[in-house]
This record gives sequence, structure tokens and C-alpha cells, in this order.
Amino acid sequence: MDIKQLLTAFERYAYGQSLHTAFTEFLDWTLLPFKMYNTSDQQNQALETYKSHPKVEQLVNLVTLIGDLSEDFNDPIGELYMQAISNGHNGQYFTPTPICEMISAMTIGEGIENRETILDPACGSGRMLLAAAKQNRHSAFYGADLDSTCCKMALFNMLLNSLKGEISHMNSLSNEFYTGYQVNTTLVNGYHMPYYSEFTTPELSYIWLKPNQKVQPKPTFTTQFETVRASHPVSGVQGSLF
Repeated sequence: MDIKQLLTAFERYAYGQSLHTAFTEFLDWTLLPFKMYNTSDQQNQALETYKSHPKVEQLVNLVTLIGDLSEDFNDPIGELYMQAISNGHNGQYFTPTPICEMISAMTIGEGIENRETILDPACGSGRMLLAAAKQNRHSAFYGADLDSTCCKMALFNMLLNSLKGEISHMNSLSNEFYTGYQVNTTLVNGYHMPYYSEFTTPELSYIWLKPNQKVQPKPTFTTQFETVRASHPVSGVQGSLF
């Protein structure tokens, strides 16, 4: 994937800021119009806030470039993050797309059915989920990651491709939950428009492991046990085992 044009556009957008600050701000602003609000007034206010960005033209240009490069379930936002931001910080080198596709083909194959559940407990920017979507985009995709920026990148990729499922900011090993994003689509003028809803209650997540409910064992008998006695005395001598 050639992202030289995207890198140049991002550096222009980030002028006067650190690249990391500009990137995280870009994600927050880009996700703003996709969020589901309780009322239409709140939705309109979010759109107005988006339009009031001091670099709105550069912002829209970046989103357009990323959208064009995202065709065929590619991950330009993750590539931009690796080349311009992380540089391998904390081991954040995402799995190359061809490897993701190979793993997806080996583990899932072509026989995946609609609404099949796909989970990546350390999703990064969501490349494994995108590779699985190539097999069947009508599956339910779930991803979790300890890095909040990675979660927002994966969420952005889900929205760009109108995929359904959930991305959660959580620790998949300790099961500590922070923030979840449920992703869905709604039919508007014949188009499946993506949106997400944010939540912090872990019980609403399909990824978070719910604690086992301890079930009290039921008594074997409903009435008090009574000793059974023989009808006549029994006398005998204990025999040898051998």
C-alpha cells in the first residue's frame, strides 16, 4: 500500500502539534459524526462541532484519502500509525495484511456463514477482523485491545467498511473493562449507514467474561432420611477378604 500521499497530508494537518497528539485528535474528530446520540438535536450539535474544526478542510481531505485507500478491506489508518506515530513503540508493529489473510484463510476458510462470530482479543487496528471480513462481511466482528488508540483505529475501520459487532478497550487477560463500542448499521435511502454507541458498563459487552453464577446445590431428598431396618434380626460372622 502506497501511503506517501496520506503521510504528506497528515503532516500538513499536524503542523504545529506533536504527531501523536494530532493523530489521537484526528481519531476523536473523525469518530464524532458516527456516534449515536439520544436526540436529533445532540446529533446536529455533534455535526456542527465537527464542521467547526479549525482545520476542517484538511480533516475532510484526510478522511477522503483514508476512505479511498481502505477499499478491499485495507488498513491505511494502521499503516499511518505505524510509520508516523508508533515506530514500534511498545512492540506495536501490526501484522502485515497478507499474513492476516493467510491466517484468516487457514482458521476460517471459505465456509463461514452469515452472523458467524469472529473474535480477536488483541485486535490492534483491526486487521485480523478486516481479513475475516473478506471471507464474509456479514459476520459479527468483535475485537478487544489494551491500547485505547488501537481500539479507536479498529472502530474507525469497522465504520468505514460498515461492519457490525463490537470493539472494546479492555485487558483480555485480566478481564478489566474500560470502554466498549457497539457498531451497527441503519438503512438510510437504500444505504447501510454505520454508527456506534459507547458504553462503560461491562455487562453490556459481548466480549467481557461475565462471572459464573454460583448455583446452590439442590438437596437430594425432600424429606428427612429415615434408617431402613431389617424385618428380623440378622446375625453373622465377618468373613475374611481372601
